[in-house]
Amino acid sequence: MAGWRQRSAIASLMLAVSAPALAHAYKAGALVIDHPVIRVASPVSKTGAGYMAITNKGKAADRLLSVTTVASTRSDLHGTINQGGIMKMRSAAGGVVIPAGGMVVFAPGGLHVMFIGLKAAVPPGTMIKARLNFEKAGSVDVAFKAETAAGAHTH
Repeated sequence: MAGWRQRSAIASLMLAVSAPALAHAYKAGALVIDHPVIRVASPVSKTGAGYMAITNKGKAADRLLSVTTVASTRSDLHGTINQGGIMKMRSAAGGVVIPAGGMVVFAPGGLHVMFIGLKAAVPPGTMIKARLNFEKAGSVDVAFKAETAAGAHTH
């Protein structure tokens, strides 16, 4: 009987540990960061685009100021705009506002984190550790999961 209880306790602990990993969501104060992913053109590309959804459950706006990682030489916040029928990337150097009670989605064709100078290959399933730095909520460590466009998660 003691063996059953021990196995049950271990199984419960494993579920508790794996559940957050399956959810692939993170929390910083009133902010919830959902499913950060990185997409690269090929596993050996030197640049990649990071996507996620950030929900602000608070009563005050916050601002994503930067994303830092040791996996690339630089990581910038970018937006994509249509200028005269041509899609162009623009730096969001001032940060990205996350409105109170609202959500901001980083997705293809819009806001994204540009990882520049990736230092190693990024095959599908690889986790790229990064730190999101917010004006009010502070910093939170996340992992961007490498996905191919075919296996992409939509928000």
